[in-house]
Amino acid sequence: MVRGGAERIASLCLLAIVFLLPIFFVPSVSYPFQFSKIVLVSGLALVAFALWLIGRLKDGRFVFPGSPMLVVLFVIAGLFALSSLFSGTVTSSFFGQGFEVGTAVNMLLLSVMAFLTSVMFRRKEQLFGSYVAFLASFLLVALFQILRFAFGPDFLSFGIFTETASNTVGKWNDLGIFFGVATLLSLITIEFLSLNRLFKSIVYLSLPLSLAGIAIVNFSLVWYVLALFSLVFLVYLMSFGSSRKSRLNEDAGDISPASVKPLKRLPIPSLLVLLVSVVFILPGNTLGSQIGGALGISQIEARPTWGTTFDVARQTLVKDPLLGAGPNQFVSEWLKYKPFGVNNTPFWNVDFNFGVGLVPTFLATTGILGFLAWAIFFLLFLVSGFKAILSDLSDTFSQYLVTSSFLTALFLWIVAVFYVPSLTIFALTFFFTGLFVASLAVSRIVPMKTLSFADNPRASFVSVLLLILLLIGSVTLGYTLFQKYTGSVLFQKGVISFNTEGDLAKAERLIARAAEMSPQDIYYRFLTELTLMRINTVLRQGTDTISPEAARTEFQNLLGVALSSARKAVAQNPRNYENLMSLGRVYEAVVPLKIEGAYENARTHYGHALELNPRGPAIHLTIARLEATKGDNSKARESILSALQEKSNYTEAIFLLSQIEVQEGNIKGAIASVEAAATIAPNDGAVFFQLGLLRFNDRNYLGAVGALERAVKLNPDYANAKYFLGLSYEKLNRDEEAISEFTDLKASNPDNKEVELILKNLKAGRSPFASATPPVDDTPEKRSKLPLEEKAEKTQEDEE
Repeated sequence: MVRGGAERIASLCLLAIVFLLPIFFVPSVSYPFQFSKIVLVSGLALVAFALWLIGRLKDGRFVFPGSPMLVVLFVIAGLFALSSLFSGTVTSSFFGQGFEVGTAVNMLLLSVMAFLTSVMFRRKEQLFGSYVAFLASFLLVALFQILRFAFGPDFLSFGIFTETASNTVGKWNDLGIFFGVATLLSLITIEFLSLNRLFKSIVYLSLPLSLAGIAIVNFSLVWYVLALFSLVFLVYLMSFGSSRKSRLNEDAGDISPASVKPLKRLPIPSLLVLLVSVVFILPGNTLGSQIGGALGISQIEARPTWGTTFDVARQTLVKDPLLGAGPNQFVSEWLKYKPFGVNNTPFWNVDFNFGVGLVPTFLATTGILGFLAWAIFFLLFLVSGFKAILSDLSDTFSQYLVTSSFLTALFLWIVAVFYVPSLTIFALTFFFTGLFVASLAVSRIVPMKTLSFADNPRASFVSVLLLILLLIGSVTLGYTLFQKYTGSVLFQKGVISFNTEGDLAKAERLIARAAEMSPQDIYYRFLTELTLMRINTVLRQGTDTISPEAARTEFQNLLGVALSSARKAVAQNPRNYENLMSLGRVYEAVVPLKIEGAYENARTHYGHALELNPRGPAIHLTIARLEATKGDNSKARESILSALQEKSNYTEAIFLLSQIEVQEGNIKGAIASVEAAATIAPNDGAVFFQLGLLRFNDRNYLGAVGALERAVKLNPDYANAKYFLGLSYEKLNRDEEAISEFTDLKASNPDNKEVELILKNLKAGRSPFASATPPVDDTPEKRSKLPLEEKAEKTQEDEE
């Protein structure tokens, strides 16, 4: 009785995952969206596992499907754990910031969930019930999206769904994949089963709704896979339908609420899905783009290409052939081996955590052993699946369950190979894989294995000890998850407090509590930046408000706190270049004070960061600023040229170079050099921006207008070119043109207070910087950084 009750609760936990995961969220920006889903699926999986362990302690035996796929899944999880131990960043590889996809713990928990699904779902009604739970969840997601499309993105936003493309599943493409699963499952159910009125209504409503959702999302991968599956399924039904018709009629009264139905010679639903897929594929996705455009949906998602992913993996395997770089460490390999040319794209400063697809990424992170394990798993999965659906089962409802679970799991695994799904989709992949194994066991295609240890004292001792250790491990893992989630919430609240309230002290308290609860390098980096702000405040105030001794003491204390936080960040993840940059910035902040060793330490840490990210132009620029602060313009110029070699259109590097030329009084020579470069490269907007900036510094505003107009013509979204063009117009008393430029900038930078101030002053006939307060001043050409941040241009999905 106890065992049955425990297993029923465990089964309900698994059903809760498939129903709740797509729709679950915490309606507050303080609770991270994806991490909340991780807590849900991990927590329910751990509870189900703990209950299963208790059941085994009660009855003294293990009963599980004899499928080698389950064994290989745990081998893969074991290789993830082993790779983590040799990664050099054990915590990051094993746990990540919060059990995210790609970490060893995430793989282990999802493998446990797949195993439990195959073990717990021993009856056909349970398998069919999981389909009902999924479709019910789908209908709620679809209703949510329909209401938001109808009433606008502010409706049911809960403060977190702020855009039209925001949804409860995950990324915009994840929503399309989710709809694809609903389409496939509805289609197979319609073709195989005769349903009662309620279930018939659910399925027949789900099919057109899910197709409409896919059309709106317009993710090409989903259309291609659906077209392939519907074609194969169409041929399958037409080929095998007539030979099974008599047997289907014999079985038709056995199953409730659904009964199997005779297969038609021309399966109309499958044909319709195939035709719809082809219609959206053939025009090159223009039809879907038009639908999305009409709804005001614009979504950009960048990933490395197949070529760059395998090139990064190849170079990684040269030094770490067996176990790769470690789970969750693709980004460190990407930074070391990213191809030439990437820095001249809008994604030059994107640190990709994954390659072109999730499974291909694992080649770099888990090495040859991991790749072989995945290859064996997919081989076993495909052989078992196709053998099962082509077999002539006497129980045709079992045939439906085997076919539907296999094709749905196959659909999701294809997605995992060609795309990087978020947690909801990846968790469903493992769930349906477990359902497929369960359907094989229910259909008696694979046998149920029973291992009893109750009657053997030695086996009983070892088994009970192992079960208790696993139970303790489950509780420990659950507590770790709670700590990390609590820390993440505290960190999020701290960031929100700083960004919205400007309360630096409150932000520090919250983030310090987060770091104490769950140490993470990002928490310590943020604390470092907050402390640097305090240091700058002390240096700016000087002895105006406090005594020199008190100022010196406060400065020394703050410097010690900043160094401590930065060093803790490096200790948490020494392979993350951002941690070393943070430590370097602490030393750089005190270089102007001539503190002994400050410059040398800053330069050393920036150099180590450059070793981890050798193609990073921003690091070269940071070094250039350090050299300029020290007064060594020659070395600063060398670093700027290194940055421009990595990224020829690096506007901030051009800005700093222009400032150095002005500082050295070499502005005329610099202008002549850039004019020659503009003649050689007449279509390089960055060259004309540099020329315009130099002329602006030389007070040749008419010449600046000519160069900057050319830069804007070559790149209409060149924000800083438009900014200085507008100021140049104002200097020439061409106020209407200046207002036009800043009006455009206001539209593209709605939250920029400086642009808002300038536009307001220009419209009132005042000087652009009238009533400006620090850090805004009337000499933007002399600031340490550009006034505006250049935004990435809209481009294709994959980075080339």
